[in-house]
Parts: sequence; C-alpha cells; structure tokens
Amino acid sequence: MTREHMQAADHTFAASVAETLDSLELQAEDRAAGRLAEKYARALDEARAAEVQADKVLRRLDDDDPDPELAELVSALRGKLSARTALESLGPKLLSVLDALGGSPKARASAGKTAGKGGKGGKLAELRAARA
Repeated sequence: MTREHMQAADHTFAASVAETLDSLELQAEDRAAGRLAEKYARALDEARAAEVQADKVLRRLDDDDPDPELAELVSALRGKLSARTALESLGPKLLSVLDALGGSPKARASAGKTAGKGGKGGKLAELRAARA
C-alpha cells in the first residue's frame, strides 16, 4: 500500500487496527488482547484530536492578546496531549499486542506468512518448498 493510498483511506489508527483484527482469526482467549489493541489505537487517535484542539485554542489566545499565564498553561496542556507523546508511549505497546496476535509484519514473518497471500507464504516460500 502506497503512502498516498494510506492517506486517501481512513487513516486513523482505530480504523487500521480494526481492519487488521478483522483479518485475523482470533480465538476467544485472544479477544481481550484485541480489545486492548483497539483501546490503544483509539487513545492515539484521541491524542491527535486533542492536540489539534489545543492548537486551535493557542491560536485564538494569540489572536485575542491573552493573559500570558493562560497561554503558558494551555501550551503545557498541549504538550501533555501531544500525539507524539502518545505515540511514543502507546505505539510500542500497540505493536507488542499486534505482534502477540500475529497481526504485524514481524509476527507474520515469524509464522512464515506474508500479507495478502492468505498465509501460504510468498514467492520465496514457494522457492524454498520446491527446493526441499
């Protein structure tokens, strides 16, 4: 999938994780991990939305010549709500859950599967099987 295609599609973490989880055949005992992945993804999306809102407030404060102390407080709040901070904190956790569920490239490679091949392996797997 190209970068342009990803940007044109629904580009939220929640949508991407939902699509990934839908493609996996999760057992009942794995559903809690799936819900955790969904929760991490929503938190990442919410952090981005909160960051955008904080930016809007800061711009309005700049336009209205606000109290500098208020602007400083909003700026500090924006830092705590930043999408980057959330990504640094939750990104590795989300990836770890997806790895555990077999929903990442690393997990599929470990299982001998490739994306889009229905778990049958790619061309390299076919060549190895033919040689064996």
